[in-house]
Amino acid sequence: MRFVELRGLTSLPVEHVERRFRHEEVITVLPALGAAGRQALLVVTPSKAAVVIGEMPPSEHWMTYWAPWDSVRIDDDRATDDEVYGLTLSVGRLTFDAELEGRDGQRALRDFVMAVESRHSFLTPA
Repeated sequence: MRFVELRGLTSLPVEHVERRFRHEEVITVLPALGAAGRQALLVVTPSKAAVVIGEMPPSEHWMTYWAPWDSVRIDDDRATDDEVYGLTLSVGRLTFDAELEGRDGQRALRDFVMAVESRHSFLTPA
C-alpha cells in the first residue's frame, strides 16, 4: 500500500507524514490501531520499520518510532466471513491490529506480510 492509498483509512495527516518519509525508500505502508485505539501507520523501509502513532485526540501531531527488523513479529493473520482481513503484529512491546476490507485490503495485508518476511530473511545470517 502506498501513502496515497491511505486516504480515508486513517485520521493521521497522510500528506504531512508522507513528506517526512520523502528521503526514505518506502516499500509499503499499513494503517493500524495501537493501544487505546490510537491510529498508527506501519512503514516498511529496507533497513528498519517505522511506526507512526497519532496523538489523541486526532491532531496534526504524531510520533515516529524506528524499530529494528528483529523486533517486528506478525502474531496473527486472519479473515472473517465479511471479507474483512486482518493481522495482529508486535513491534517490540507495542501491539497493533490492522483490518482492511475486500480484495484491496487482502492484497495490502499480504504485501505487508511479504515485505516483513523479506526483511527478516534478508537480515538473518545464513
